[in-house]
Amino acid sequence: MSWVGRGAVAVRDLQYVVAVLGGVVPAIMALTATGALAEFEIPEVDAEKGAFEAEYRGASHWELPPRDDEDESELLRQSHELELQYGVTDWWMLRLTPNFEEPDGGSIQFTSLGVETQFVLVPRHGDEFGLALMMGYGPYSQSLNQDAPDEFELGPVVEIASGPWLVSLNPRLATDVGESAERDGWGFEYAAQLRYQFAPRLGAAVLGFGEIEELAHSGPFDSQIHVLGPSLYVFSDPEDEREWLLGAGMLFGLTDASANTAVRITLAVEY
Repeated sequence: MSWVGRGAVAVRDLQYVVAVLGGVVPAIMALTATGALAEFEIPEVDAEKGAFEAEYRGASHWELPPRDDEDESELLRQSHELELQYGVTDWWMLRLTPNFEEPDGGSIQFTSLGVETQFVLVPRHGDEFGLALMMGYGPYSQSLNQDAPDEFELGPVVEIASGPWLVSLNPRLATDVGESAERDGWGFEYAAQLRYQFAPRLGAAVLGFGEIEELAHSGPFDSQIHVLGPSLYVFSDPEDEREWLLGAGMLFGLTDASANTAVRITLAVEY
């Protein structure tokens, strides 16, 4: 492809991104109170040696749940992450993710630096099934709260595809690490997505996320965080040398402990 042709492709891609961001970003910036899950990540199975990917994930919530007097954690207004991913081999990748959060009634601040590794057990590469194992460690920013515990999590990443349909599942076990650990055992978190690609550059999905703070003391369903909602995806042109993906959607709380509504946006670019 000539430089003129590449320039035309780049302009066309930029127009797609600007058109979607023009409607989504103002909505996110206009939101007020929040509280619930943070980044709403949907990981992928496959790794590619030497591939570098940057992904921004942002979420903003409103109509936050009532605060539990015994719970000292802060309800979130917004969360912003920039995940940097590198494929060491075709079966092993590393991720570094700084996380910024704005608690209800506060200002945006750096909260943690997540470090993740993922091992591809069954590569999908466009086939019907893929499986990987991910592990992550999230040191909490000591400049904010020296008594806050770090977090360790692990779990599988599963992808099941059939034609234009793609199911993504990422159940995880999570626990606190360090002298300030607040959980005695393991908690449970999950991310799930059912996506349908109805055009080469457009797709729609239903996403679900949830968290059980402690499996040994899970409590009633209404005391857990569970959200569900639709999302729209815009993909780069299949012929482009650089791949990117833009997603935006809404999430709705299913329990009393969940924020009633949230906006989620993600933008990933592979170099």
